[in-house]
Amino acid sequence: MNYYFAYGSNLDLDDWKKWCVRNNHQASGLVEHCRAFLPGYVTNYSHYSTGRNGGAANLREANPDLNGVYGSLFIVDQECIEILDDKEGYPEHYGRKMVKVIAETGEIIEALTYISVKYSDDEFYNPTDKYHGLVVGGLSSRGMPVVDIAKAKRNEENTNQGYIIVYGTLKKNNSRESIMPGKYVSNGTILGELYDLGQYPALVDGNNEIMCEIYFSDDLKNDLTELDRIEGADLIPPYYTRKIIPAKYGDDKIIWGHCYFFCQDLTNYPAISNGIW
Repeated sequence: MNYYFAYGSNLDLDDWKKWCVRNNHQASGLVEHCRAFLPGYVTNYSHYSTGRNGGAANLREANPDLNGVYGSLFIVDQECIEILDDKEGYPEHYGRKMVKVIAETGEIIEALTYISVKYSDDEFYNPTDKYHGLVVGGLSSRGMPVVDIAKAKRNEENTNQGYIIVYGTLKKNNSRESIMPGKYVSNGTILGELYDLGQYPALVDGNNEIMCEIYFSDDLKNDLTELDRIEGADLIPPYYTRKIIPAKYGDDKIIWGHCYFFCQDLTNYPAISNGIW
């Protein structure tokens, strides 16, 4: 099975269908699978599109342990890949690249995406409001944040912002609430298994629904450095380790954020079956 990761105008399926009609292609080969997150890149407008009369979305490499790009996974057959090649101007304008994305289930999936080969990823071409609206609308309609692409539209740095997910003593009305960095966004849910260690909980991989809180940081690198110290993620061996995982909240909204998972032995510690600590 082939997967394609869309992060630009192809998130707007009406725009995709209109392009296919104009160019005598079948649009039905692009089958949406799920929302996804591509670590290690940010979106910017560093590709100039004559067809769009302005900047078009592109990927810029960034810290793989810090942030990433929101988009959607599609199932595609070989014929659809050839149609995507045509739409993206492969190989003269955009090149193919295989990447690993985090699906909304938490699964790691390898997918095809397109990155400009015609322009440097540090250039900027102002997109038209119409084109930018396609990207914003595609993300918003899927309940994903648009703060990254909004900064890209203003040609502002967007490599040091993102979300943090907490489930223990850093939550509101708990013992370390006062030192939790970032801005509170919402309560939410993640998947895992929660254990009671007494004064604090431990999260490990699993399939139970765990209640959490979501925070947004616009100084993510420094905030995570401090949290790594607090959670013992900087120890050898680490007490907790940090991973990027999906969290759902509100009316089927989703973010991917940094969350701390326990690394030590949990023998004789009770599980918290309701997922609330």
